[in-house]
Formats: sequence, structure tokens, C-alpha cells
Amino acid sequence: MKDRKELLSRMAYACGDIYGGGAFIIVGLLLLVYLTNVEGFSGTSAGIIVFIGKAWDAITDPFMGQLSDRTRSRFGRRRIYFLLGSLPVFFSWVMLWYGFGITDSTAKFIYYTLAYIFFSMAFTIVMVPYNAILSDMVRDYNRRSAFTGMRLGFSAAAAIFCATVPALITGAYTDPKQAYLIMGLTFGALFAICWIVVFLGTWENQMKPVPAVSIKDWLSVIKNRSFRTYVTIFILCQMAIDTVMTLAVYFLTVSLQKEELFVPIMGSILATQLVFIGIFSQVAQKTDKTTPAYISAGVWIAASFAVIFFSNATPAFIVIATCSLIGVGSAGLNLFSWSALPDIADVDELITGRRREGLYAGVSTFMRKLSGGVVVGVLGVALDVIGYSKEALSAGNISPATDWGIRILFCALPFTFLIFALLFLRRYKLGRQEFNIMSNILNRYRAGETDISIEGEELRVCQQLTGLKDGRFFRTDSGPDQEIHS
Repeated sequence: MKDRKELLSRMAYACGDIYGGGAFIIVGLLLLVYLTNVEGFSGTSAGIIVFIGKAWDAITDPFMGQLSDRTRSRFGRRRIYFLLGSLPVFFSWVMLWYGFGITDSTAKFIYYTLAYIFFSMAFTIVMVPYNAILSDMVRDYNRRSAFTGMRLGFSAAAAIFCATVPALITGAYTDPKQAYLIMGLTFGALFAICWIVVFLGTWENQMKPVPAVSIKDWLSVIKNRSFRTYVTIFILCQMAIDTVMTLAVYFLTVSLQKEELFVPIMGSILATQLVFIGIFSQVAQKTDKTTPAYISAGVWIAASFAVIFFSNATPAFIVIATCSLIGVGSAGLNLFSWSALPDIADVDELITGRRREGLYAGVSTFMRKLSGGVVVGVLGVALDVIGYSKEALSAGNISPATDWGIRILFCALPFTFLIFALLFLRRYKLGRQEFNIMSNILNRYRAGETDISIEGEELRVCQQLTGLKDGRFFRTDSGPDQEIHS
């Protein structure tokens, strides 16, 4: 019975990433097509709409993290937003795919810009508290890995589902506007229901809301040594993923001249990721959270080294099989990223005596989105620099410089990001043993002890994790009498 309840809890929690993993797959595959082919926007106008929405989205993440840290409600600091956010999730998703008959080009541009901003805000309302709540729910090292593994499994399955079913819906109707409206209503309802399930199936250990957070507090997270190392690894891994996803079409059409392989390759990457998330979740529970990251980064690096030499003569099954190894890479790296984040909030409690999971989730998400925007922008400029053009592609007049430029961007750039990620992984010291030592100290602090002696191995670990050399921990806002010294 206990095992069944635990499984149901993991599944309820994981339902949140059906939206997190599925919504942006649909947006990435269909939104530009919808805006240009159905609503008649130019490519530039459609790109500006998305850029404005992403910029707003990134800015609001730290504010949402702060808000969830400070919230007081009968449902806790985070869960209340899953319930309240279900309605914005539904309505923003429908608005994204339906223009309500607006025909004036300026009014239509304003409407879809606001619709994307609304979608971004709805995403932030639920996803930032969602990224923070696991630290509130679960204190055990292995259980956090298990919950994260289930979450990423649901995310990968949702990505496969959302990469195929919406296109089937939009292709089943002669009127494209009706087709996209039906898709919007269907998936809007699905995503909203998922958040109600998350609300009902999650919980929070009792934590006092933190005081108002200033800009100084936002910057203070950088003083946390474990967070600095973690967020660097996180950003490097996500930039590698963003690079591959952005350039996959260009690599297949220009360098390999195998555009028809895009769907099977994307499917193989997502399916492989789904399988290995389960495998790596078990590995992390038996060893350490960094072990899957080391393995997956190594596999991805090897695959990148091989893929750069592929050509049009390379058999399709070899191309698909080798590219599927990218799914192995993203599985282990994502598992580390999302299972380690709750532990970082524990380090912050050791430093400040406060629980600020929302702040850390918000800042992490902000930095991830900012870096993702930078990567996509730089790649766009790089394509111009290496001479890529749609006209040259259509005429079959791609130069060797353009071909090798795309190969280097698609393979060598992620390779470089992953090498640096491995170097920073070596500096990440929050393993199982260190976590247990830190948890013992935190449990004494949470129990109300005011005379906590931290010395010897405990002191070494605490200093290593926090970066505090003076041995003064739990620096609350209550004053020096609350600080606990070594």
C-alpha cells in the first residue's frame, strides 16, 4: 500500500511536466507555421511576437519565485498556484491559436503579442512554483531522484505525444482556423486538468514564508558556491540541447541532404530519452546524481564526434541510431539538472536559515531562458556569417564553407559546451555523503536547536558547499544572535 501511494504521488507530481514538456514542443513545431500560413504574418513579424513573449517570460520568472516564497495560504506556498494557474493555462493556450476574427494587421499583431505574453505568464505562474516544490515535498536524497525521474519520463512521453497528435488534428480539417481552434481547446483542457491533478497529488512540509526579497537577495544567490557550480552546468547542458534542436533541420537538409529523416530522428531522440530517464533514475539512486550526467555527456560527445563526418552516403539507419544517442545525453543531463535543484535550496538554508526554493527556481529559469535566447540569436547570426540562404539551398548551390560551418555549429558547439559541463561537474561536491551530513545539521536547526556545534568533517563539508570560510551559518534576518558558529 505504501509503495502504491508513493507511485501515485510521483505520477501526480509528474503530471506538471506534461505541460512543461509538451507545450513548448507544440509551440516550437506549429506556432510560426500558424502565424505565417494561417494568420498571414511575415516571418519577421512572427519572430518579433515570439521574441517579445520570451523576453517578458524571462523577466517575470524571478518575480514569480519571490512571490511563491512569500505566499501564505491554506494550501501552502506553491500548491495554490497550480489551482489558480489552471484557468490561465487553459485560456492562454486557446488564445494562442485563435484570433477571434481580427483582420486589421496592426490589431492582429498586438493581439498575438499579448496572447504570447499571456501564455508566457501562465507558464511562469505554474512552472516556477512547480520547479521549487520538490524541495518542500521531499527531503530524502533518493526520493528526490525518483520523483525527478518520473517527472522527466512524463515530460519525454508528452513531448512524443505533442510532436505528433496536434499535427494530426490540424491536418484533419479543411478550414485551418477551425483546426487550430480545436487543437487549442483540446490541449488547453488537457494541460489545465494536469495542473489540477498536480494540486491534488502534491503536498508541502510546513515552512514559514520568507520576508520580502530585494534585488540584493536575488544577487545573493550567486554567493552560494554550490548554486554557482550547479547553474553553470545547467546552462551549458541546456545550451547544448538548444543548439542541436535549433540546427537539426539545417544539418539534415544542407549537410546530409536527408530532410526526410527529421521526423524519425526527432522521434528516436525523444524515445531514447524516455527509456534512459528511467535507467538513469535508478543509477542515480544507487550511486550519485552526477553519475548519469557523466555517462550521458560522454555518450553525447562521442556521438557528436561521429556525426560531424556523416555524409549523404551514410545509411539512414546509422544516422538515426547515432543521433538517438543525443537522447541518452539529454536524459542524464536533464535528470541531474532537475534533481539537484532541490538540494541547492538546502544549501541556501544552511547559509541564510531561510527556505527560498522559489527564488532559486526563478533565477535558474531566468538564466536558462536568457542563455537559450542568446544561443538561438547567435546561431541565427552564425548562419548568415557562413553564407547560408534558402535560395542557395533551393538551387542546390551550397558552398563547402556553408556545409562545414553547419557541421561545426551542430556538432562541435555542443561538444564544447559538454566538455565545459564535465569540467564543472568535477567541481560539484554535493554528493550523497555531503547531502546526508548537511541534512543532519539542518534537521537540528529546524528542530529549534540554538547551540549547534559544527566542526571537523561537518565544518569542512559545510564550508565546501556554501563557500563560507568564516564558519558562520544560518545568517537569518533576526540578527547576530541567530547565527550559528563553528
